[in-house]
Amino acid sequence: IHALREEDIDEKFFKALLHVQEIHSNCKVLLRTHHQRAGLELMDMMSVYQEGAYERLCRWVQVECKKPGDTDNPEVSELLKKAVRCLKERPVLFKYCAEEVANMRHHALFRQFISALTRGGPGGLPRPIEVHAHDPLRYVGDMLGWLHQALASERELIAALLDPDAISDSGPANHRHSVREGDSSKGESDFTFVLDRIFEGACRPFKVRVEQVLQSQPSLIVSYKLSNTLEFYGYTISELLGVDTALCNTIWSLRDATQRTFFNILKSRGEKLLRYPPLVAVDLSPPPAVREGVSLLLELISTYNSMMVSASGKGLNFDPVISAILDPIIQMCEQAAEAQKSKGALARRGRTSSEPIGSKRDSISVDAILSKKSSTSVLIMKLIAFSVNVDCQVRCHT
Repeated sequence: IHALREEDIDEKFFKALLHVQEIHSNCKVLLRTHHQRAGLELMDMMSVYQEGAYERLCRWVQVECKKPGDTDNPEVSELLKKAVRCLKERPVLFKYCAEEVANMRHHALFRQFISALTRGGPGGLPRPIEVHAHDPLRYVGDMLGWLHQALASERELIAALLDPDAISDSGPANHRHSVREGDSSKGESDFTFVLDRIFEGACRPFKVRVEQVLQSQPSLIVSYKLSNTLEFYGYTISELLGVDTALCNTIWSLRDATQRTFFNILKSRGEKLLRYPPLVAVDLSPPPAVREGVSLLLELISTYNSMMVSASGKGLNFDPVISAILDPIIQMCEQAAEAQKSKGALARRGRTSSEPIGSKRDSISVDAILSKKSSTSVLIMKLIAFSVNVDCQVRCHT
């Protein structure tokens, strides 16, 4: 009793607690005899000792949990692991301890993230992440990489405290305090709750910085690469942290914002192309706008083929990108062909009324080409066939 109430928390405490639990269990035998009153009195007394010991153990664990929260690379002692595992017999007290761990690591991780952004490592190495703020891809990638690495470290720490397998079942006390298989889902829920709470603090500074990158109006290719990077880390982190968590929701919302930026750029580009269509060349070759669009699409294909894919094998759907680039080009080609067809018809009527009979003058202008039979159909076929051929080649690559 002295070990349970007054001495420091050590192995003697756990032996005394185990002894009290054994007495409490043995009292059940008395209830089946003529000594029921004595059995009930002993059970009540042992229950009081147990509850007092668990409450004292909970306070001790909360104090000990503050120590890892103040360091960057905390280590969990075997005694603390044993104490937390013992508290699993009292879910309410265990929840208090889990919340204490979550709060301590929440503040510690926030400080570490801000320090990595603005100060860097010890002695300035590695350099602060914000040094590369002028390079959107590296800036966002470094922040996501830091969060991913921190997640692995925090998972290891929390597993050492909350995972029942963190301690080997080598003795009777450990066996008694082991978590039942039916409680595995509850343990996983506690594990996810703690990790979610820890990384909740890093969400806002991360989101603000990525939004600043998007407000700087990155190029089309950079926007697409940013979307790929956020998509990759979204799947990767969700596999470690859980889908419905603050950090994952932040990454997915930023991915959506990046995709909107990317497709808005494509939409503006297509609208400009249709608003100011290029002139048709004399030899009916594809205009520069078509070649630029195809070159851009090929560059995006190269980026798509080289992008990172999560372990789940999930990748981006490239069809919307193809449509956003090729649809305006094909529409522009059709409009140019129709406009040139009308222009050719007017030119032929003008020459018929103004030129003397028997004139055989040839012209190298577009109008002269259009004066030939089926030349308008040739124009339409060359422009549309070129775009459709590119579309087919793109889909073969993807």
